[in-house]
Amino acid sequence: MEARPELSRKLEEQTFRSYYYLKKELIEFCRENGLPVSGGKIELTDRIAGFLDTGKILKAPATV
Repeated sequence: MEARPELSRKLEEQTFRSYYYLKKELIEFCRENGLPVSGGKIELTDRIAGFLDTGKILKAPATV
């Protein structure tokens, strides 16, 4: 069985999406890279995937 790669900026978006990461790990990555930490696991995953793919920080949607 292949070892899960460490969650880092060097990881490709497609590789990131093919592994399971805990929400705690996703939040830690967001904090380290200046990404918003709000939202559930799906939102965090999408935000990180977008960041890994484009290098741009996407803002969390505003809540009313």
